[in-house]
This record gives sequence, structure tokens and C-alpha cells, in this order.
Amino acid sequence: MRIVVVGAGDVGTHIARDLADTHDLSVVDTDPERIESLGSSLDLAATEGDGRSLDVLEAADIHEADVVIASTDDDAVNVMVCGAAANVTDAFTIARVKSGELFDTWQEFGDTFGVDRMLCVDRLAATALVRTVTLPGALAAGTFVDDRVEMAEFEIEADHEIANQRVADADRFPSLTFAGLLRDDEVVIPTGETVIEPGDRLVVIGSPSSVRRFATTLSPTAALDPEDDVVVIGGDEIGCRTAELFAERGFTPTLIEHDPERAAALGERLSGVSIEEGEATSAAFLRDVGVGDAELVVSTLDDETNYLVSLLARRVGADHTASVVDEREFVDLFDAAGVDVTVQPHTVVAEEIARATRAHTDEAAILERDSAEVLEITVEQGSELAGEAIEDAAHDLPDGFVIGAIVREGSLTTPRGGTVVQVGDHVVAFADADALDAVAAAL
Repeated sequence: MRIVVVGAGDVGTHIARDLADTHDLSVVDTDPERIESLGSSLDLAATEGDGRSLDVLEAADIHEADVVIASTDDDAVNVMVCGAAANVTDAFTIARVKSGELFDTWQEFGDTFGVDRMLCVDRLAATALVRTVTLPGALAAGTFVDDRVEMAEFEIEADHEIANQRVADADRFPSLTFAGLLRDDEVVIPTGETVIEPGDRLVVIGSPSSVRRFATTLSPTAALDPEDDVVVIGGDEIGCRTAELFAERGFTPTLIEHDPERAAALGERLSGVSIEEGEATSAAFLRDVGVGDAELVVSTLDDETNYLVSLLARRVGADHTASVVDEREFVDLFDAAGVDVTVQPHTVVAEEIARATRAHTDEAAILERDSAEVLEITVEQGSELAGEAIEDAAHDLPDGFVIGAIVREGSLTTPRGGTVVQVGDHVVAFADADALDAVAAAL
């Protein structure tokens, strides 16, 4: 597939690295140093220039493009790039934006912009964050096939019931598959004899109810209840959307915003959300507004402030913390500080773009810093899976691939070796990142 990416900042570079090995990729950016760096380190064509210029887009072979991704740090530029591309090509256009208002406008008047798919980064990150923290103990979570299948990742601790058990003994849930283990820097495809070790990150795939029942066996006291106190720090787009999502789930969250005018505006906009005006970096203020009694504190500001607020929240008594982390290199620091859940907007965007660009893949969730993915695949005629029992198809598929669930005509099936996969089935599978190319070729 021919893909043109306009914008080689943090997000664009992440996208380029994710796609360069599997697609014919061209990247456009105004910064000559970025262009030189990408051109020398990845197998792609790099063009220096403004992506709003048709001359620059033509230099990047826009006429041959199947997909155009506009991922600069300027929303208006991204919309203009897609509009320019739509005027000269039939390529599928994707624009990354931060503005929720622009996203709402696109949803109402999408045909006007020339944007086929608009990704509102902050709203996607808020959705991923709320989905994860409302699943007890999950480090990551995602849904597939119209929410019929759920994936979740859990870190196994020494006191967990399944620690040091064989998979055959631990996997007692009828609609759940133990799909993969992330162990140190290794991806382990489990068999019945594989022993689950403390420190492993276990990826499970199954029905949402089974995933939740499994989660409660690991963290029986960690499940959030609508009666629990949830505090969201930051009233920008991501914080506002996070508070809204909690309110939609029956919670009554408190949102803390330091700017008086914005706090007043949020009070008028948000229903079911309590607004507190003040500085979240003040321990005295956090105590005054009841953060010490909160079950969960979510930080949605910049990385440095989020780190400080997370530490303060735990210090004054909050039970759990979650944070948005923009810079990938800070994730380990947040983990070491005991932050329970981190969400990276860049990674969330990469998942959405993977859905649009990976052949035969309807959904994709990236795990453990790109070491593995969970994929939703619609089985087509000619696929190695079509008409084959899973145990037979396994001989023609790469080792790092495990089918976790099958949805056929709206009904979920937990796969076994003798399960025959049919054309039209929606398959949700775990795949080692190193096996993705082979998986794509086989499916």
C-alpha cells in the first residue's frame, strides 16, 4: 500500500516507524533535520516542504497514494493537507486533530473538508483511559467487533492466585483465552504447560463479562464503583472528555481546573461533574477538595505536572492514580513511581491508524511498547484460515500468532483446536510484532 504521511513530529515519526517496513511510505515535513533523519534510518521516501502545497505533495507521489495521513501539530494544516490531497487523488485521507470542536464540526459536515477519517487525539486518549481504569487492575484494555470481544493486559503479582500456575490450570473461564505473555523483553505464546510467572504481563481475550470476572480474581478490591470518588486533574479537552465519560458511566467525578474563567465555563458545559478551581500541585488544596478520600485520581496535564500531581495524590491518601503521558521515554518513570495506569496519546493514535492501513485488519491494539498487537481480522476467501480448523491452519501461520476469539453472525465462540474458521468470521488474535508481516501475508 502506498502511504503519504505529512508531518514528522513525534506522532508522525511514530507512525512512519510503525508503517515503513510493511508499506511503500513517503514522509513530508518542513524540517530538514527530521527529513534527513527519517530518510537515513527508515526505508521510505522523504520530502522536505509544506504539505499544503500541491507541488510538494506531487513530489511525494501523491497521485500514487492509497492513504494520506496528515499528522502535523496544527489542526488547520492537517485539514488543508487532506483537502489538497482529496482534490488530486482518490486516496483515503486521515487527519489528526486535537480540537474536539473541530471534530464535532467534521462529524456534521465531513464531506466539506475532504477528510475521510478524523482522529481527535485527546478524545481517543480519554476513551482509552476510562476504559482501562474501569476494568480492575488492567494495564491496557480494548474492545473489538462492536464491543462483543474485549482484550486486557494484566501484570501478574506474586500473591495472585494464578502466579506460578500452568496455563492449563489457571485458564478456568469458558469464554476467555490466555493469548500471550509479555515477559521482560520476550513475547511468550503460551501452551497449556507454560508456567505463569510473577512479573509477567498476561494478555487475555474473550467476552467482556469473562474478562471482568477474571480481572476481579486478580484485584477483587480494585473494581471502580459509581459510588467511588473519582478526581480528574485538568480542564482541557482530554480532562473534560474524561470527566464526561465517567459521568456517562454513572460516576459523579470532580474536575479540578486552575483557570477561573475556564472553570466557570466547564461548570456550565458539564452535567454530573463537580468543578473545583485551584492548583493541583498544592497538597493543601488537594486535601481541601477531598483528594485524600478518592478511589482514583486521573492527571491529564503536561507530563511533568502529571508526575508531580500523581505523587502528591498518593501522598495525601488517594487509592489509585492514572495519568496521560505524552513522551514515551517517561513511561518507565511513571511506572516506577507507582502510577497504576498510563495512557500515551501517540500510541492510541497509532492504533487507530493501524486499523486504517493494515490490510484485512479492522482493529488493532498495540501492547507493551510495540512488542505485540491484538488484531481484529475479517476472514476473506483465500486466507490461510478460511475453511480450516485452527489446529490445521496453525501449520501455515507464524509461531507468534494466537486466535483469542471468533465472532460469527454476532455470536462469540471461544476457539479450540478443532474450531473451523469460516469466510466472514471476525477473528480477534494476539500477534508478536515480529510476526506481523508474515501474518499479513498469510491472511
